[in-house]
Amino acid sequence: MRRTYRRCEALVDDLDVSASSDVRGLCRRVAEQRGRPIHLEAVPLSPEGPYGLWISTARTDYIFFEERTSPFHQEHIIAHELGHMLCRHGHAAAPWDADSLHTMLPALDPGVVGQVLHRRHYADAEEQEAEIFASLLLQRLSRPVSGSVGNAPSEAAEVLERLDRSLCRRPADPTS
Repeated sequence: MRRTYRRCEALVDDLDVSASSDVRGLCRRVAEQRGRPIHLEAVPLSPEGPYGLWISTARTDYIFFEERTSPFHQEHIIAHELGHMLCRHGHAAAPWDADSLHTMLPALDPGVVGQVLHRRHYADAEEQEAEIFASLLLQRLSRPVSGSVGNAPSEAAEVLERLDRSLCRRPADPTS
């Protein structure tokens, strides 16, 4: 598990998340770097199925995510699916036949689908890795710049700085 965590940390480090304000902006940057569009689509997914789905065609990646959930949960789903993509997780046979896929995602031609990541159980190593990746990514995207306490009142600024240093395991600045 430690090796998986370090691998995910390295992948997130390579993304330079400071240049993006949210996971959607990061997806645009990743698409540019990879030379492959990533389409993000909010759709009503089956209650029995997954909350998200990464589908790869010959030229495009699609990340579908549940439209009937909170924006925060949608961000997590997108980050999770991006994790599968960037971790280069293998694909298995699609868990749905072409008719089921077309019913669930009518805008997508089942004939062009190259790969669908088959959802198994959360205990699977790939699912755990995608969860770790998503958590680390969202943590980095939401963390204020080091040394910044935003609009905190001055009486809280010192406490927030100490918390930030302890949670991020950064040594205290000897000049402060």
